[in-house]
Amino acid sequence: MKIGVVGDLHMTVGFRLAGLTDVYQVEDPKEALKIIEELDRREDIGLIIISEKLGDALRDKLSKIETYIVEVPDKEGPIARERDPIGELVRKAVGIELKK
Repeated sequence: MKIGVVGDLHMTVGFRLAGLTDVYQVEDPKEALKIIEELDRREDIGLIIISEKLGDALRDKLSKIETYIVEVPDKEGPIARERDPIGELVRKAVGIELKK
């Protein structure tokens, strides 16, 4: 099974660097929904990864998609506004602890 990815430039570049090939950069939720529906029709796609921002914008329409969908935090989503989850992971990986 393959993984499909739909998101903004920053997100898609990261997944392409990780070796995924079914990666689609989109500019708006309407474009994203079209691609997600196409991925959902494919037999070889077992998981679709989308940005948190797209998930928020398409919440009601995603309930009709049968393929598993995982939302990942992006730099403009609600989680990123509260804290920097990617920065936290990078700091943890290199052993830097932030004092609160």
